[in-house]
Amino acid sequence: MRQQGSNGLRGVHVGSCHAWPLPADATCATVARRVFRDAVSGVGLEPGLLDDCVLMASELAANTLHARAVAGTGGGGDRLVSVAPDMGGEPISTAGPATYGAATPADAVTSLDPVTLLDTVTSLETVARPVPGCPELWLYLRGPGIRRELVCKIFDGYRGWRHGSAPSVARVPATAVAGRGLQIVHELSGGRWGHHLTRARLDGWGLRGKAVWFAVPAPLAHARLVDDVTGPRAYTPSAGVTATRANERLSAPQVARELEAMLAERGFRGRMVRVDQPASDMSALSVCRGLTVWCRSGVVSLATPEGVRERWNYADLVEAAEQTVRRYEELELSLDLAAAEA
Repeated sequence: MRQQGSNGLRGVHVGSCHAWPLPADATCATVARRVFRDAVSGVGLEPGLLDDCVLMASELAANTLHARAVAGTGGGGDRLVSVAPDMGGEPISTAGPATYGAATPADAVTSLDPVTLLDTVTSLETVARPVPGCPELWLYLRGPGIRRELVCKIFDGYRGWRHGSAPSVARVPATAVAGRGLQIVHELSGGRWGHHLTRARLDGWGLRGKAVWFAVPAPLAHARLVDDVTGPRAYTPSAGVTATRANERLSAPQVARELEAMLAERGFRGRMVRVDQPASDMSALSVCRGLTVWCRSGVVSLATPEGVRERWNYADLVEAAEQTVRRYEELELSLDLAAAEA
């Protein structure tokens, strides 16, 4: 995973997630617009689509201020609700704001404290110096070739929502409950957006919260424009294909170690168990009871306690790691809900 501050903004590369801290004040949306536009200059988005994406990033960044304000007054941010799938293959979910520090592994929880409000966070002095609990902007590419997407996610350290329950993707255009900002995102992304539980990338220990995201097609990411002898122009694969082929040559133990390192950065250090079988080119990474990542034959698969298996190729390790974090947080949420109902 690749993390960046306000310097060196340009470039979103296959196989890396770029993350920037955002100020926790009224300048949040302005900074998000500038960071996004500069960072995706090489992704190959058409000018009109780029403008739409800049606006969506701005709206999602502004949305974090609502979450902070509500959690600070004990509003919707301290309520637990269930998890439901969204239209983009990722779940939409919400819960009360998480506390600082890494969570107890799901299979080791015997009792849970009530969900409490986050401590007051010191104001962010500069975008290049992240403060725990401040919003983050993430950008990465997922999917191969013509199916590649640019994914933008805005993280905040509050798992709750302004009105106590998660906005419904299907109902956003018809209701104001989610706010004008999410209606804009819904329309401009063609419904390709959602939200899910996750953990911070820049705080160093995996602050728990949520991410709201949108995705747009980026099939020309890292393509190279060339001139044919007769004059027509065509895009030929370059860095994207190179990165994909390089990842395909990795062994299963190498991939498992990379995933383990990615998850360690999100607060799972010392909580995972990895087993490698180099002779059969297979590795397993146990995150908690029932949640295991398997690496074999160029494919990463995630097995959940419900028996669900999600799969990605080796070039999509960023997405595989993010969905593993999401699944873990959902499992923790289900334990929180069970404890609250007991």
